[in-house]
Amino acid sequence: MNSLVLRKTALDRDTAAKCAVSALDRLSLRQKPARLRRKGPVFWAALALLVLAADFLLALLAWLAVDFVMT
Repeated sequence: MNSLVLRKTALDRDTAAKCAVSALDRLSLRQKPARLRRKGPVFWAALALLVLAADFLLALLAWLAVDFVMT
């Protein structure tokens, strides 16, 4: 009786582990990470312009803050 319970418990664990692995495999197939290297040069140019615009805006705000404090 005891060995039958142990075998059933081990079988249940194996089944649960196989189900968990197959569920993870299905999730990993659905969710593909975004890869920036596959984007075209237009995307990279737009990204560079966005970074430059943000840099310019921060520099302008810093200039105005220093001007406000100095006067």
